[in-house]
Amino acid sequence: MSAQSKISLGAKILVTLLAPAVLYWQDIAIVANEALRSDLATHILAVPPLIAYILYRLRRTFAANASEQPATNTAHPLIVKEALGILLCLLAYFIRWYGSYTFTPLEYHVASLPLFVAGIILIIFNLRTLRILLVPTAFLAFLTPPPLELAQKAGTALAGLSAQVSYALLKMIGTPVTLQILYGSPVIHLTKPQGVTIPFAIDIACSGLYSLIGFIIFALFAVYISRGPMPKKIVVFILGAPLIYVLNILRITLLVLIGYYLGPEQALDTFHLLGGWTLILAGTLILLTVAEKAFNIQIFGKTPETCPHPRHDKDGIYCLSCGKILNFPRVDITQRDAIKLATILVVVASLLYIQVPVFALTQSAAEVFIKKPTGEDATTEILPELEGYTLRFVYRDPAFENISGQDASLIFQYLPKDGFDAPIWVGLEIGPTKSCLHAWEVCLITYPQTHGGYVRATQLDLRNIHLLDNPPLPARYFVFQEYDTDSIQITLYWYTNSIFKTEEGYQKKWSKISVIKYTQNPQQYTVIEDELLPIAKDIANYWKPITNWSWISLTIAKNGPTMITFTAALLTGVLTITLYLETKKKSKAKHIYSQISNPEDRNIIEAIKTFEKEIATETKIIIKYREITGKDIEPERLQNKLMEAEEANIINRKIININDEPYISWKLTF
Repeated sequence: MSAQSKISLGAKILVTLLAPAVLYWQDIAIVANEALRSDLATHILAVPPLIAYILYRLRRTFAANASEQPATNTAHPLIVKEALGILLCLLAYFIRWYGSYTFTPLEYHVASLPLFVAGIILIIFNLRTLRILLVPTAFLAFLTPPPLELAQKAGTALAGLSAQVSYALLKMIGTPVTLQILYGSPVIHLTKPQGVTIPFAIDIACSGLYSLIGFIIFALFAVYISRGPMPKKIVVFILGAPLIYVLNILRITLLVLIGYYLGPEQALDTFHLLGGWTLILAGTLILLTVAEKAFNIQIFGKTPETCPHPRHDKDGIYCLSCGKILNFPRVDITQRDAIKLATILVVVASLLYIQVPVFALTQSAAEVFIKKPTGEDATTEILPELEGYTLRFVYRDPAFENISGQDASLIFQYLPKDGFDAPIWVGLEIGPTKSCLHAWEVCLITYPQTHGGYVRATQLDLRNIHLLDNPPLPARYFVFQEYDTDSIQITLYWYTNSIFKTEEGYQKKWSKISVIKYTQNPQQYTVIEDELLPIAKDIANYWKPITNWSWISLTIAKNGPTMITFTAALLTGVLTITLYLETKKKSKAKHIYSQISNPEDRNIIEAIKTFEKEIATETKIIIKYREITGKDIEPERLQNKLMEAEEANIINRKIININDEPYISWKLTF
């Protein structure tokens, strides 16, 4: 590829990467923070290098497809693919805007990212390029932690089964163990020869869930880049999930045995040594070995070339014998390309002025100094003084901070000055990640349910409301009643991203604020909602939201479902029309073929038809033509005939990826 072509292609690639990076940088920063600090999201760290490696493997096929100009016999190819690209980008951004208006914005944002990237690829390049890049684009969907509620259910089920199987294995080899369900979690109790009992709790961290999530990503990656028949690759992938689970059971069994013979300290050290990434690495190596030895599937091997490339097409682009692309066509930035690239940059720059935060950004109410709880005097300046109430600090919960990984867990109280009404409680939880600030309904309902045991509360109400209109601040209204008491807890809570003063200086932290009141009257909690809502609004305003939304952002977000539905309908309509036109073109091509009276032309088409599942090169077509007719055809004459058939839309040249190398093959269009 010439220097000019590299510059032109590089400019297109730069804009393709720049647009999503600029518009989604907030989401990327949050995802990176979660991946570095949360066990549930560590698998995200593997996604960028895997995508980078896939792109590296596809670099030549990508360059060939990106250089390919659209065929002249397709109906409005540029208009159709650009319309599809624009609609995909609009759909993605409407989803993103609406997501910022909901209680779970990050999930919406990450879900929209692959759609946006696909749209940009279509606008700048072509449909062939999108097909090549479809898998690495889809891998972007893994850039989000799984929902906590789903993770609790899956992790608990896996932990229970792992404990049962490990217990059975330990009993089989004569290890003195018992199995107990304690607070819903399975616990293997090991009795040492000295009579000391050591408990091994099999919680979600030991369930293998984190390893399983990461391993599935690696297994999909390995299956995609491997070289072999698709049915075999699917079998290899199916074997992956039970393999990593078996390894996790063996890990638990080994930890108990080490605790029996060497002590709990050595068992704990081994647990950290045999963590999730060790299991993923071991499982991946075993899976790759099985794929290569049992199924003859190669991952990194390269098939040696046997073709000396004796003859090229008239432009010297590809080999006429094997079809391999040896040189790429010249890539130029046309006037149309320049307009598209400039328009994308202008639109991205414009969207920055109406960019909306993933979560509500606040300055925090005061300079809250976060440090170790020992000897610290809490301040009530964190919350506003409210008319008719006396604000006081109640306590800090260091035990819960240690369990959840939070920086601070503080409880405050608004006492009514009249002394007759019940107090209003405010919980403030501050942490380095959002995942350490557990949702109320997950802790009280989902967690006990998934731990097979005793659910302590009944959910009476659960819905989302908005505390502030601009910037929008979504909150969750949750009401539950504990079984062993008549007390009903009404909770209104929300998340923010705030600046706090810490021992390391000013840092951005996650916070969850909960406004709580108790009642014993089941009919009264709807009335209490009206009491909590203005207090929650006062607190939200006191924390000084930083960024107001523009009226455009608010309008789109509030009407998000309508905008998404309308755009999806337009996208479906364009796809339907495109498929209809393609079907019509195929019917027309088939009709033209049926009207061919020249035997030579028909025999050439018949020769190409025999290569339905193989590469059809000019040399192979000449050989097959000789087998069909018993006559030879000159290469130059064949090329002219192929060009005529391509102009008539009976055949076309396709770029095929074989072992990460691009090849040209002639194929029928019907």
